[in-house]
Amino acid sequence: MGLEGSQTRARFIDAAEEVLCDEGMPGLTARQVAAKAGLKTQLLYYYFRTMDDLILALVRRVNEHRMERFEAALASPEPLRALWELNSDPSGAALGSELTSIATHREAIRAEIVRSAQLFRAKQVEAVTKLLGAETKNGAGLVMIAVALSRMIVAESALGLTDGHREALAIVEEMLDRFGAKQAG
Repeated sequence: MGLEGSQTRARFIDAAEEVLCDEGMPGLTARQVAAKAGLKTQLLYYYFRTMDDLILALVRRVNEHRMERFEAALASPEPLRALWELNSDPSGAALGSELTSIATHREAIRAEIVRSAQLFRAKQVEAVTKLLGAETKNGAGLVMIAVALSRMIVAESALGLTDGHREALAIVEEMLDRFGAKQAG
């Protein structure tokens, strides 16, 4: 198998991400990925035994980037606001939706997404509980509500449905301001 850190391998992963975002799951074929990467299809199978291996590499890279952004959010001057912005960032919504769709049909990919999501959720709960201290009795519930709300807003906005979004975001902003003021004081 091709080297883990090679530029060619990264080009295939980049191409798979582009194909998923542009064409969705139906367009994700070895031929399409290779064409997008500007490489030969046979070379793809030198770096990845199967298309599932390629998708798993993409999932792992997405998760690595998410963890980097999470660490940066925690290091920011307003970590709660930065965590909210991380979870409500629409830039990865299309890719996330496609990967979730694939995961419903491919067990290895589902297992990787669930494993990494559980790890990420646990880190978020730990961070929020630490940041809020006595302000929260249930960090896991708070994180779940924030994640669900942010995902729903992103998904609905992509469809053009925005009823109630402004009001929900105003509540989030009010809570972030309130918690931020308590942390600063």
